[in-house]
Amino acid sequence: MRNALQAFQAAVMAAPELQRQLGACERHEIFCARAMAAAGSLGLTLAPDALAPRARAAPVEPSSAWPPREWLPVRIIESDVGPLVDWAYFGDDALEDSFFGDSIQRALSRPFNRVFRHVTGLDDFIDNAPTDEAAPLRGLVYHMSRCGSTLVAQMLGALPATLSLSEPGPFDAAVRLAMAGNDLRGARGAALLRAMVAALARARNGEGQCFIKLDSWHILAFPLIQAALPQVPWVYLFRDPVEVLVSQMRMRGYQTVPSLVPPGLYGIGDDLPGPEELCARIFAKHHEAAIRALAGSLGMAIDYADLPDALVDRIAPHFGLSLTQVEKAAVADASRRDAKAPECLFARDGERKKSLASDAVLAAVRRHVSELHAEIRDAARR
Repeated sequence: MRNALQAFQAAVMAAPELQRQLGACERHEIFCARAMAAAGSLGLTLAPDALAPRARAAPVEPSSAWPPREWLPVRIIESDVGPLVDWAYFGDDALEDSFFGDSIQRALSRPFNRVFRHVTGLDDFIDNAPTDEAAPLRGLVYHMSRCGSTLVAQMLGALPATLSLSEPGPFDAAVRLAMAGNDLRGARGAALLRAMVAALARARNGEGQCFIKLDSWHILAFPLIQAALPQVPWVYLFRDPVEVLVSQMRMRGYQTVPSLVPPGLYGIGDDLPGPEELCARIFAKHHEAAIRALAGSLGMAIDYADLPDALVDRIAPHFGLSLTQVEKAAVADASRRDAKAPECLFARDGERKKSLASDAVLAAVRRHVSELHAEIRDAARR
């Protein structure tokens, strides 16, 4: 027999309007007052501590249906019945953070998401995906790493009625599953990626287009992503590899740690002489994959040195955008801010990074990346 809280949770999850009323509360005391009143109107008496703050709502039985469009996926979790898509209530909050993960953390901090939860089994997630809720995906942004991709995502996000998703973790999780699971290879894996795009791009505020900036290692999954989204144009951003390696030596990204990406992805052993060598070989793998991908259609290489002007001059037309003067002004305003710290103004630091390059960095770049970088740069000029 269900207790009063479980009965209340079930009632709220079946009532989108009640979800909106409770989900809009940012302060715990206001949420509690509204929730208690709503429970009372349903003839339910909640225990005083039933709505106490907690890190996350307790596990629930998987639902075969997607939740209302105000919910977005936040992760894929393993369970005894297989992978589950875990959702959170976002309401009409704009996704304006530099990274989608920051938006997830803000959503999960709301009182509502500490009491209410929705999970969907992977098969149901794929098979029951709505066909009319998502803003159309207009472009994908692949990148070398530390090369202006976040800036491009922010500039695209400055366009009206636009979703710009920066490295959404649930899409990364879907790519990993599709690469690893035998039952998700081929058409089923492609269907999973399309369903995840549809879930992440839900038009909660009337958005008419969506762009996704991918994780840097995703260029190595290009064939899989291309099979799922064959008509979507894409760009590959790159930067002087010395500047990129200096940035990585200062603060390593998880994509440069082989144990944190799909096993065997880089084909690099653990016996390398230092982090400079490892990172250089990883970026060489990125470039090699990009060169292969650029041999086909729908792709374009973009040099960091050409930003921010390349957004208006090359990326926008490539993505099928014809920007108005107002839109160009909005994009220009976004380009003046530091993409990872929007409260600060952007300042180029390429020359400073080069001046900090160690002999080990310079040697690693020369051995592994320089020739590939020249080939990518030539592709960008064509």
